Amino acid sequence: MKCLLLAFALVLPTAALTEPIETQKIITAAAGDWNGDGAIDLAMIVETEPGAAMDMHFFLRDKEHNFLKPAGIVQEQMYGEWNGYDRPGYEASYIEPELTALPNGSIKLYIPGIPSNGARTDQTLTIAWRNNGFVVAGFSYDYHDYMKDNVASDCDYNLLTGKGKSSKMQPDGTRLHRTVAVEGKVVPIAEWDSGASFTDCGE
Repeated sequence: MKCLLLAFALVLPTAALTEPIETQKIITAAAGDWNGDGAIDLAMIVETEPGAAMDMHFFLRDKEHNFLKPAGIVQEQMYGEWNGYDRPGYEASYIEPELTALPNGSIKLYIPGIPSNGARTDQTLTIAWRNNGFVVAGFSYDYHDYMKDNVASDCDYNLLTGKGKSSKMQPDGTRLHRTVAVEGKVVPIAEWDSGASFTDCGE
């Protein structure tokens, strides 16, 4: 199975805005209280250039001075289809990441899979603020090979507890369900890669 591998690199906030963000390159954004201080924070995914991976920006609101303060960037590791907003005959892409603010203050990051030889793996991360940093608290994926019969699998587990569930379609069309039970861990975004999470899911 071909997986979309992501490895995140978190840079210091002082480097967060070395260049202005072009608003037309903002693919998705979400606002919520990420660090639980009662103020509304921001996260966004920004295109870089055609054929290159996208950036994810985090901002925390400074309550005392009432402005959004850069809290880090995941640089050029967010893959998706280039939007093409500045091209003649522009049409919106259907392979773009999506951010959603969750009621508990976490961030849902949906990463649609780029089809490869008829197969596609969609991933979803739950990003949470822990120990003064953003960590990957949850991971799920949905894999399907559209060129083959009964070739599909999925998984959904909590990295903090190590608990979850997975399933894999069998040749007869039934699903084999499994329990994910690994050691719980706090994984900063800078140290997370999807390969380890797929391994935890039994792939």
